[in-house]
Amino acid sequence: MCERMPAFPASVQKVITLTSDINSSPRDLVRVIDHDPVLTMKILKVANSAYFGLSRKVVSINHAVVYLGLNTVKHVALAIAAIGSLPTENDAGFDMQDFLQHSLTTAVITRALARKIRVPEVDAANYFVAGLLHDIGKVVFAQFRPTEFRGALSAARERGVPLYQTEEEFIGHSHAEVGAFLCESWDFPATLVGAIRAHHIPGTGRTEERIRHCLFFGNVLANHLFESVNAPVSATEDDMPPWVFRMFGNDFDSILGSIEGLQTDLDQATNMLTIGMKS
Repeated sequence: MCERMPAFPASVQKVITLTSDINSSPRDLVRVIDHDPVLTMKILKVANSAYFGLSRKVVSINHAVVYLGLNTVKHVALAIAAIGSLPTENDAGFDMQDFLQHSLTTAVITRALARKIRVPEVDAANYFVAGLLHDIGKVVFAQFRPTEFRGALSAARERGVPLYQTEEEFIGHSHAEVGAFLCESWDFPATLVGAIRAHHIPGTGRTEERIRHCLFFGNVLANHLFESVNAPVSATEDDMPPWVFRMFGNDFDSILGSIEGLQTDLDQATNMLTIGMKS
């Protein structure tokens, strides 16, 4: 299935390769993006969006790297390419608008949780991308296994069980597994791929699993904040392991309430991706 998903544009593949090479320089990245006028325009539009709140206008990719950092520019390019590859319709009865809202909400909350536990800002963009793409496997199913996925969606709603359980029954794999495989094929960092693969599994609370923890709980909080049409069953506070509340706060509502400017961030992130998707 994954091999039939649209490949990233050549320029984005080069961005991935360059930023994975410790010997490459910011100048190399700027040169690659500058040779793709469409990608350049979209990155500049996103960089100047309210989501980043920069005090000065970014007029070149070089400026974007200076003001936003190498990793953020990379992740903006990846997010634009990944979301831009999604189909708008499918035969599985899978609601794409609901998918995008849940993905964006998870991305914003996951990054906010990273900041809450003092993940360096230069690394927080990875958390946003993990949230944005954690359910990308559902899009693979909707596009290439629509009949089976429709059955899995229906069974999950009727039985009141998580969707990943019925996916394994009807398709043989969960969206988490397939999403991780796809992101691995796109040369995403191993920690990000691992977090996507395990985003329904709480983990142990160990420090080295921070991105997995934030994505797991970011997904839970996103479902608590907005009930998904596609997967209405969500975890409760009683389902959470003890480390969740030790790490992030007392309960779902107080943790969400402690994220300053959450709705503004959601609005701005939505606008940022809308800007990035436009030609």
